Amino acid sequence: MFLDPDIQAPIDALIWHSLPDEAARPLQYWQIGSLVGILYKNPPTRLPESLVALPYSLVVKRSHTSILVVSLEMEDLRSLSQSLGCPLRQLQEEYQTKGVFGPVYGYLYTDERRESLGLYTGALTDEAAAAFLLEAVLDTFDLIDDPVLLEGEDEAAR
Repeated sequence: MFLDPDIQAPIDALIWHSLPDEAARPLQYWQIGSLVGILYKNPPTRLPESLVALPYSLVVKRSHTSILVVSLEMEDLRSLSQSLGCPLRQLQEEYQTKGVFGPVYGYLYTDERRESLGLYTGALTDEAAAAFLLEAVLDTFDLIDDPVLLEGEDEAAR
């Protein structure tokens, strides 16, 4: 999916249950062309009834308005078990895990679409996750300049 960053519509936060809560403390700020990306690590979702955990999420803003979100997500098997009324062990067998979370997938959110970026096979480190999420943003907006890590909140607020 290719989008124009200058005309991309804002995201309606009420549509998507798994968007990060932007009130959470950001990990990093990035300048991405004319846009600002805010990277979050383990943010809560906006809606408490979400069935996913977010190891990392990148919210992309144009003039303080969220226009794109790219996240790494894992299904919360405990919540899913409760929601579906099936035993946790059954879901663990289905997902082939002994843990309480499913595999990590990348997802991209716009005002009207949620697109899977597929299984995330990288390391769950700040550097690897940031590289993956930033690359998805560059590809989506067809940008070629490298993102620049901003030093602080004051610089990102401009």
